[in-house]
Amino acid sequence: MAIKLGELLLNEKLITPEQLNEALKSQVIFGIKLGSSLIELGFIADEQLCAILSRKLGVPSVSRLILSSVSPETLTLVPAELAKKYRLVPIKVEGKKLALAMTDPTNFMAIDEVAFVSGCVVHPHIAPDVWITAALSKFYQAWEDIRYLRIEGEVANRRKKSPKTEAVPKAETLEIQMTGDSGELLDVEIPVEFEGFANLPGYQDDDFSTRESIGRYTVDRLSLDFASAKNRDQVADVFIKYLGQEFKIGALFVIHKNMAVGWRGILSGNLIKGFDKLSVPLNKPSVLKDVLDTQRFAMGTLIQTSENTQILKSLGVSADTPLLVLPIIMLRKVVVALIVSADMEVLGKRLLELQKLVYKASLAFEMLIIKNKILMT
Repeated sequence: MAIKLGELLLNEKLITPEQLNEALKSQVIFGIKLGSSLIELGFIADEQLCAILSRKLGVPSVSRLILSSVSPETLTLVPAELAKKYRLVPIKVEGKKLALAMTDPTNFMAIDEVAFVSGCVVHPHIAPDVWITAALSKFYQAWEDIRYLRIEGEVANRRKKSPKTEAVPKAETLEIQMTGDSGELLDVEIPVEFEGFANLPGYQDDDFSTRESIGRYTVDRLSLDFASAKNRDQVADVFIKYLGQEFKIGALFVIHKNMAVGWRGILSGNLIKGFDKLSVPLNKPSVLKDVLDTQRFAMGTLIQTSENTQILKSLGVSADTPLLVLPIIMLRKVVVALIVSADMEVLGKRLLELQKLVYKASLAFEMLIIKNKILMT
Protein backbone atom coordinates (compact mmCIF):
# COMPACT_ATOMS: atom_id res chain seq x y z
CA MET A 1 0.00 0.00 0.00
CA ALA A 2 1.04 3.59 -0.47
CA ILE A 3 0.23 4.09 3.21
CA LYS A 4 2.83 2.97 5.79
CA LEU A 5 0.82 0.88 8.21
CA GLY A 6 3.33 0.90 11.06
CA GLU A 7 3.76 4.66 10.96
CA LEU A 8 0.00 5.18 10.68
CA LEU A 9 -0.82 3.07 13.74
CA LEU A 10 1.94 4.73 15.76
CA ASN A 11 0.63 8.20 14.87
CA GLU A 12 -2.88 7.15 15.85
CA LYS A 13 -1.45 5.81 19.16
CA LEU A 14 -3.11 2.46 18.55
CA ILE A 15 0.14 0.57 19.11
CA THR A 16 3.43 1.29 20.86
CA PRO A 17 6.88 1.29 19.22
CA GLU A 18 7.69 -1.87 21.20
CA GLN A 19 4.60 -3.61 19.86
CA LEU A 20 5.50 -2.57 16.31
CA ASN A 21 9.00 -4.02 16.75
CA GLU A 22 7.57 -7.32 17.97
CA ALA A 23 5.13 -7.47 15.06
CA LEU A 24 7.90 -6.73 12.55
CA LYS A 25 9.88 -9.68 13.91
CA SER A 26 6.90 -12.01 13.52
CA GLN A 27 6.26 -10.63 10.03
CA VAL A 28 9.79 -11.50 8.89
CA ILE A 29 10.04 -14.88 10.59
CA PHE A 30 6.60 -16.24 9.78
CA GLY A 31 6.06 -14.57 6.40
CA ILE A 32 2.77 -12.83 7.16
CA LYS A 33 1.69 -9.26 6.52
CA LEU A 34 2.30 -6.66 9.22
CA GLY A 35 -1.40 -6.17 9.90
CA SER A 36 -1.91 -9.91 10.36
CA SER A 37 1.08 -10.03 12.68
CA LEU A 38 -0.37 -7.24 14.84
CA ILE A 39 -3.74 -9.02 14.96
CA GLU A 40 -2.19 -12.36 15.88
CA LEU A 41 -0.18 -10.83 18.72
CA GLY A 42 -3.33 -9.18 20.07
CA PHE A 43 -1.99 -5.64 19.68
CA ILE A 44 -4.96 -4.53 17.58
CA ALA A 45 -8.37 -6.00 16.75
CA ASP A 46 -9.09 -7.03 13.17
CA GLU A 47 -12.23 -4.87 13.04
CA GLN A 48 -10.30 -1.88 14.36
CA LEU A 49 -7.54 -2.29 11.78
CA CYS A 50 -10.10 -2.56 9.00
CA ALA A 51 -11.92 0.58 10.18
CA ILE A 52 -8.84 2.79 10.36
CA LEU A 53 -7.55 1.68 6.95
CA SER A 54 -10.98 2.32 5.46
CA ARG A 55 -10.95 5.84 6.88
CA LYS A 56 -7.38 6.64 5.83
CA LEU A 57 -7.67 5.21 2.32
CA GLY A 58 -11.16 6.58 1.69
CA VAL A 59 -12.65 3.24 0.63
CA PRO A 60 -15.52 1.35 2.29
CA SER A 61 -14.78 -1.67 4.46
CA VAL A 62 -16.49 -5.02 4.28
CA SER A 63 -17.77 -6.99 7.27
CA ARG A 64 -16.62 -10.49 8.10
CA LEU A 65 -20.19 -11.76 7.76
CA ILE A 66 -20.60 -10.44 4.20
CA LEU A 67 -17.19 -11.80 3.19
CA SER A 68 -18.11 -15.26 4.44
CA SER A 69 -21.47 -15.49 2.65
CA VAL A 70 -20.87 -14.68 -1.02
CA SER A 71 -23.28 -16.10 -3.59
CA PRO A 72 -22.01 -18.67 -6.14
CA GLU A 73 -23.15 -16.39 -8.98
CA THR A 74 -20.96 -13.56 -7.73
CA LEU A 75 -17.94 -15.82 -7.32
CA THR A 76 -18.10 -16.91 -10.96
CA LEU A 77 -17.26 -13.36 -12.06
CA VAL A 78 -13.67 -13.67 -10.81
CA PRO A 79 -11.65 -16.82 -11.65
CA ALA A 80 -9.83 -18.56 -8.81
CA GLU A 81 -6.38 -17.88 -10.27
CA LEU A 82 -7.07 -14.15 -10.42
CA ALA A 83 -8.51 -14.07 -6.90
CA LYS A 84 -5.47 -15.88 -5.49
CA LYS A 85 -3.00 -13.80 -7.50
CA TYR A 86 -4.23 -10.46 -6.15
CA ARG A 87 -5.78 -11.68 -2.86
CA LEU A 88 -9.30 -10.44 -3.51
CA VAL A 89 -12.86 -11.76 -3.36
CA PRO A 90 -15.98 -10.50 -5.21
CA ILE A 91 -18.71 -9.91 -2.63
CA LYS A 92 -21.72 -8.42 -4.43
CA VAL A 93 -22.88 -7.57 -7.92
CA GLU A 94 -25.67 -5.18 -8.89
CA GLY A 95 -26.14 -4.85 -12.63
CA LYS A 96 -22.69 -3.94 -13.92
CA LYS A 97 -21.34 -2.84 -10.54
CA LEU A 98 -19.09 -5.31 -8.73
CA ALA A 99 -18.08 -4.83 -5.09
CA LEU A 100 -14.63 -6.32 -4.53
CA ALA A 101 -13.02 -7.08 -1.15
CA MET A 102 -9.25 -6.51 -1.31
CA THR A 103 -6.26 -6.45 0.99
CA ASP A 104 -4.89 -3.55 -1.07
CA PRO A 105 -7.61 -1.39 -2.66
CA THR A 106 -4.89 0.85 -4.18
CA ASN A 107 -3.79 -1.96 -6.51
CA PHE A 108 -5.19 -0.47 -9.70
CA MET A 109 -3.68 -3.19 -11.88
CA ALA A 110 -5.76 -5.78 -10.02
CA ILE A 111 -8.88 -3.63 -10.29
CA ASP A 112 -8.40 -3.15 -14.04
CA GLU A 113 -7.84 -6.87 -14.62
CA VAL A 114 -10.95 -7.83 -12.64
CA ALA A 115 -12.96 -5.20 -14.53
CA PHE A 116 -11.77 -6.60 -17.86
CA VAL A 117 -12.51 -10.23 -16.95
CA SER A 118 -15.86 -9.59 -15.31
CA GLY A 119 -17.09 -6.85 -17.64
CA CYS A 120 -18.15 -4.85 -14.57
CA VAL A 121 -17.28 -1.53 -12.99
CA VAL A 122 -15.29 -2.47 -9.90
CA HIS A 123 -15.86 -0.81 -6.54
CA PRO A 124 -13.02 -1.78 -4.17
CA HIS A 125 -13.61 -2.49 -0.48
CA ILE A 126 -10.95 -3.17 2.13
CA ALA A 127 -10.72 -6.20 4.41
CA PRO A 128 -7.96 -7.55 6.70
CA ASP A 129 -5.71 -10.12 5.10
CA VAL A 130 -6.78 -12.83 7.54
CA TRP A 131 -10.41 -12.40 6.43
CA ILE A 132 -9.46 -12.48 2.75
CA THR A 133 -7.43 -15.65 3.32
CA ALA A 134 -10.33 -17.37 5.05
CA ALA A 135 -12.63 -16.42 2.17
CA LEU A 136 -10.13 -17.59 -0.47
CA SER A 137 -9.84 -20.93 1.31
CA LYS A 138 -13.61 -21.31 1.62
CA PHE A 139 -14.61 -20.27 -1.89
CA TYR A 140 -11.51 -20.94 -4.02
CA GLN A 141 -9.80 -23.77 -2.07
CA ALA A 142 -6.63 -21.72 -1.61
CA TRP A 143 -5.02 -23.79 1.12
CA GLU A 144 -1.47 -22.50 0.69
CA ASP A 145 -1.84 -19.83 3.38
CA ILE A 146 -2.61 -22.06 6.37
CA ARG A 147 -0.67 -19.78 8.73
CA TYR A 148 -3.30 -17.08 8.12
CA LEU A 149 -6.08 -19.54 8.81
CA ARG A 150 -4.53 -20.31 12.19
CA ILE A 151 -4.50 -16.59 12.97
CA GLU A 152 -8.19 -16.33 12.07
CA GLY A 153 -8.95 -19.25 14.39
CA GLU A 154 -6.98 -17.71 17.24
CA VAL A 155 -8.50 -14.24 17.02
CA ALA A 156 -12.00 -15.72 16.78
CA ASN A 157 -11.74 -16.47 20.50
CA ARG A 158 -11.00 -12.85 21.41
CA ARG A 159 -13.26 -10.86 19.07
CA LYS A 160 -14.68 -8.75 21.87
CA LYS A 161 -11.37 -7.88 23.53
CA SER A 162 -10.07 -4.36 23.16
CA PRO A 163 -6.57 -3.96 21.68
CA LYS A 164 -3.64 -3.70 24.01
CA THR A 165 -2.38 -0.15 24.27
CA GLU A 166 -0.33 -0.19 27.44
CA ALA A 167 3.35 0.59 26.99
CA VAL A 168 5.72 -2.34 27.16
CA PRO A 169 8.43 -1.70 29.76
CA LYS A 170 11.82 -1.28 28.15
CA ALA A 171 14.79 -2.89 29.88
CA GLU A 172 18.22 -1.34 29.87
CA THR A 173 19.77 -4.62 28.79
CA LEU A 174 18.55 -7.55 26.76
CA GLU A 175 19.49 -11.19 27.38
CA ILE A 176 19.54 -13.44 24.33
CA GLN A 177 20.43 -17.08 23.84
CA MET A 178 22.72 -18.21 21.09
CA THR A 179 24.28 -21.57 20.33
CA GLY A 180 27.99 -21.87 21.02
CA ASP A 181 30.45 -23.79 18.88
CA SER A 182 30.10 -26.93 21.03
CA GLY A 183 26.31 -26.88 20.88
CA GLU A 184 25.63 -25.42 24.34
CA LEU A 185 23.29 -22.47 24.88
CA LEU A 186 24.96 -19.20 25.87
CA ASP A 187 23.12 -16.38 27.68
CA VAL A 188 24.53 -13.14 26.30
CA GLU A 189 23.56 -9.76 27.78
CA ILE A 190 23.72 -6.76 25.46
CA PRO A 191 22.45 -3.14 25.55
CA VAL A 192 18.83 -3.13 24.41
CA GLU A 193 19.52 -0.55 21.69
CA PHE A 194 21.68 -3.16 19.94
CA GLU A 195 18.82 -5.66 19.69
CA GLY A 196 19.13 -7.41 16.33
CA PHE A 197 22.89 -6.83 16.06
CA ALA A 198 23.86 -9.38 18.75
CA ASN A 199 26.97 -11.47 18.29
CA LEU A 200 28.70 -14.12 20.33
CA PRO A 201 31.70 -12.81 22.29
CA GLY A 202 34.87 -13.89 20.56
CA TYR A 203 32.99 -15.45 17.66
CA GLN A 204 35.32 -16.06 14.74
CA ASP A 205 33.74 -16.52 11.34
CA ASP A 206 36.49 -18.86 10.19
CA ASP A 207 36.50 -20.97 7.08
CA PHE A 208 34.24 -23.98 7.05
CA SER A 209 35.43 -27.46 6.20
CA THR A 210 32.92 -27.60 3.37
CA ARG A 211 34.03 -29.25 0.16
CA GLU A 212 34.38 -26.60 -2.54
CA SER A 213 35.12 -26.94 -6.22
CA ILE A 214 34.44 -25.08 -9.44
CA GLY A 215 30.71 -24.78 -10.06
CA ARG A 216 29.69 -25.60 -6.49
CA TYR A 217 27.58 -23.33 -4.32
CA THR A 218 30.19 -22.24 -1.78
CA VAL A 219 29.77 -21.04 1.80
CA ASP A 220 31.15 -17.65 0.77
CA ARG A 221 28.44 -17.37 -1.85
CA LEU A 222 25.83 -18.54 0.65
CA SER A 223 26.93 -15.82 3.09
CA LEU A 224 26.64 -13.11 0.43
CA ASP A 225 23.20 -14.35 -0.60
CA PHE A 226 22.06 -14.42 3.03
CA ALA A 227 23.21 -10.81 3.40
CA SER A 228 21.37 -9.67 0.26
CA ALA A 229 18.12 -11.60 0.87
CA LYS A 230 15.06 -9.38 0.59
CA ASN A 231 12.57 -11.65 2.36
CA ARG A 232 12.32 -14.82 4.43
CA ASP A 233 11.66 -17.03 1.41
CA GLN A 234 14.93 -15.94 -0.17
CA VAL A 235 16.73 -16.94 3.04
CA ALA A 236 15.06 -20.35 2.79
CA ASP A 237 15.93 -20.69 -0.90
CA VAL A 238 19.60 -19.94 -0.20
CA PHE A 239 19.75 -22.43 2.66
CA ILE A 240 17.96 -25.24 0.83
CA LYS A 241 20.12 -24.78 -2.28
CA TYR A 242 23.25 -25.30 -0.23
CA LEU A 243 21.81 -28.22 1.74
CA GLY A 244 20.67 -29.87 -1.49
CA GLN A 245 24.20 -30.09 -2.84
CA GLU A 246 25.79 -31.16 0.48
CA PHE A 247 23.27 -33.69 1.78
CA LYS A 248 20.84 -36.21 0.35
CA ILE A 249 18.05 -34.69 2.44
CA GLY A 250 17.55 -31.11 3.62
CA ALA A 251 14.46 -29.56 5.14
CA LEU A 252 13.33 -26.43 6.96
CA PHE A 253 10.33 -26.21 9.30
CA VAL A 254 8.87 -22.96 10.61
CA ILE A 255 7.99 -23.23 14.30
CA HIS A 256 4.84 -21.30 15.08
CA LYS A 257 3.26 -21.76 18.50
CA ASN A 258 2.00 -25.36 18.68
CA MET A 259 2.79 -26.32 15.09
CA ALA A 260 5.81 -27.02 12.90
CA VAL A 261 4.99 -26.14 9.28
CA GLY A 262 6.97 -27.39 6.31
CA TRP A 263 8.85 -24.56 4.61
CA ARG A 264 11.34 -26.09 2.16
CA GLY A 265 12.36 -29.68 1.55
CA ILE A 266 14.88 -31.22 -0.85
CA LEU A 267 15.63 -34.87 -1.65
CA SER A 268 18.52 -35.94 -3.88
CA GLY A 269 18.74 -32.43 -5.34
CA ASN A 270 15.03 -32.10 -6.12
CA LEU A 271 12.53 -29.99 -4.20
CA ILE A 272 9.94 -32.07 -2.36
CA LYS A 273 6.53 -31.24 -3.83
CA GLY A 274 3.83 -30.37 -1.34
CA PHE A 275 6.29 -30.08 1.53
CA ASP A 276 4.84 -26.67 2.45
CA LYS A 277 1.49 -28.38 3.11
CA LEU A 278 3.00 -30.46 5.93
CA SER A 279 2.03 -29.59 9.51
CA VAL A 280 3.37 -31.42 12.56
CA PRO A 281 1.66 -30.72 15.93
CA LEU A 282 4.08 -29.88 18.73
CA ASN A 283 1.88 -31.09 21.57
CA LYS A 284 2.76 -34.72 20.85
CA PRO A 285 6.14 -36.55 21.02
CA SER A 286 8.42 -35.92 18.05
CA VAL A 287 12.00 -34.91 17.31
CA LEU A 288 10.76 -31.41 16.47
CA LYS A 289 9.08 -31.11 19.87
CA ASP A 290 12.30 -32.27 21.57
CA VAL A 291 14.35 -29.66 19.75
CA LEU A 292 11.78 -26.97 20.55
CA ASP A 293 11.66 -27.87 24.26
CA THR A 294 15.41 -28.25 24.80
CA GLN A 295 16.61 -25.68 22.23
CA ARG A 296 19.39 -28.14 21.42
CA PHE A 297 20.17 -30.27 18.38
CA ALA A 298 19.10 -33.92 18.04
CA MET A 299 21.05 -36.50 16.06
CA GLY A 300 20.36 -40.15 15.22
CA THR A 301 17.43 -42.30 14.15
CA LEU A 302 13.97 -41.27 15.30
CA ILE A 303 11.88 -43.09 17.88
CA GLN A 304 8.62 -44.46 16.54
CA THR A 305 5.85 -41.93 17.08
CA SER A 306 3.08 -40.97 14.70
CA GLU A 307 4.56 -37.48 14.27
CA ASN A 308 8.08 -38.79 13.57
CA THR A 309 6.61 -41.25 11.07
CA GLN A 310 4.89 -38.31 9.38
CA ILE A 311 8.20 -36.45 9.16
CA LEU A 312 10.04 -39.46 7.72
CA LYS A 313 7.28 -40.08 5.18
CA SER A 314 7.35 -36.46 4.02
CA LEU A 315 11.12 -36.72 3.52
CA GLY A 316 10.82 -40.04 1.69
CA VAL A 317 13.17 -41.98 3.99
CA SER A 318 12.95 -45.08 6.17
CA ALA A 319 12.86 -45.29 9.96
CA ASP A 320 16.53 -46.35 10.17
CA THR A 321 17.76 -43.16 8.44
CA PRO A 322 19.98 -41.00 10.69
CA LEU A 323 18.90 -37.36 10.89
CA LEU A 324 20.39 -34.21 12.38
CA VAL A 325 17.87 -31.61 13.58
CA LEU A 326 19.13 -28.14 14.53
CA PRO A 327 17.17 -25.18 15.95
CA ILE A 328 17.50 -21.66 14.57
CA ILE A 329 17.05 -19.44 17.63
CA MET A 330 16.19 -15.75 17.75
CA LEU A 331 15.70 -13.90 21.03
CA ARG A 332 15.33 -17.11 23.02
CA LYS A 333 12.75 -18.57 20.66
CA VAL A 334 13.15 -21.45 18.22
CA VAL A 335 11.77 -20.03 14.98
CA VAL A 336 12.97 -22.61 12.44
CA ALA A 337 14.16 -26.22 12.60
CA LEU A 338 16.73 -27.54 10.12
CA ILE A 339 16.89 -31.24 9.18
CA VAL A 340 19.63 -33.00 7.19
CA SER A 341 20.46 -36.64 6.63
CA ALA A 342 23.76 -38.48 6.18
CA ASP A 343 25.78 -41.26 7.82
CA MET A 344 26.24 -40.73 11.56
CA GLU A 345 29.99 -40.22 11.11
CA VAL A 346 29.41 -37.51 8.49
CA LEU A 347 26.77 -35.81 10.62
CA GLY A 348 29.14 -35.69 13.57
CA LYS A 349 31.96 -34.21 11.50
CA ARG A 350 29.74 -31.53 9.99
CA LEU A 351 27.82 -30.56 13.11
CA LEU A 352 29.99 -27.53 13.88
CA GLU A 353 29.76 -26.32 10.28
CA LEU A 354 25.96 -26.57 10.31
CA GLN A 355 25.75 -24.76 13.65
CA LYS A 356 27.63 -21.87 12.10
CA LEU A 357 25.36 -21.88 9.05
CA VAL A 358 22.36 -21.80 11.39
CA TYR A 359 23.91 -18.80 13.12
CA LYS A 360 24.34 -17.06 9.77
CA ALA A 361 20.67 -17.73 8.98
CA SER A 362 19.58 -16.16 12.28
CA LEU A 363 21.63 -13.06 11.42
CA ALA A 364 19.96 -12.94 7.99
CA PHE A 365 16.56 -12.89 9.72
CA GLU A 366 17.72 -10.11 12.01
CA MET A 367 18.91 -8.06 9.02
CA LEU A 368 15.45 -8.38 7.47
CA ILE A 369 13.87 -7.18 10.70
CA ILE A 370 16.13 -4.13 10.74
CA LYS A 371 15.29 -3.38 7.10
CA ASN A 372 11.56 -3.67 7.82
CA LYS A 373 11.87 -1.29 10.76
CA ILE A 374 13.50 1.26 8.46
CA LEU A 375 10.80 0.88 5.80
CA MET A 376 7.82 0.82 8.17
CA THR A 377 8.65 3.89 10.23
